[in-house]
Amino acid sequence: MPLSEHEQKMLDEMERQLFADDPHLARAFAPTKNSRRSGRRVIIGLGGVLVCLGVLVLAVSLPAVWLGVIAFLGMLAGAVYAVTTPNSSSQEGPDDGGGGTGPSAPRDDNGGTFMRKLEQRWEKRSGDDPRR
Repeated sequence: MPLSEHEQKMLDEMERQLFADDPHLARAFAPTKNSRRSGRRVIIGLGGVLVCLGVLVLAVSLPAVWLGVIAFLGMLAGAVYAVTTPNSSSQEGPDDGGGGTGPSAPRDDNGGTFMRKLEQRWEKRSGDDPRR
């Protein structure tokens, strides 16, 4: 079911507020732009799995248990390589804002300005506003 116009506006506003309050968290959940690198990683991993599968078949035809174990571990490593994404801190540039030295917006005991605003809106809608 598509969102109504009002819901879409609220979602856009919440997204902008998230970027303003915690840009590091917002970047962590943003879609990555290096899909070509991920495709290359999958191809290399699957190639390693196929090569090690061939070695495993060879190890079964020969009475070489140790070669079979090494081939199986190689298949496992290739599959893990294909499925995982590289975790490097080089994705963030030196000029990405605060540099992780502290929060970008003032925080309070309620979890921050973004959550406080959401709670106030919820209370206002439900009629449970304690300030009334």
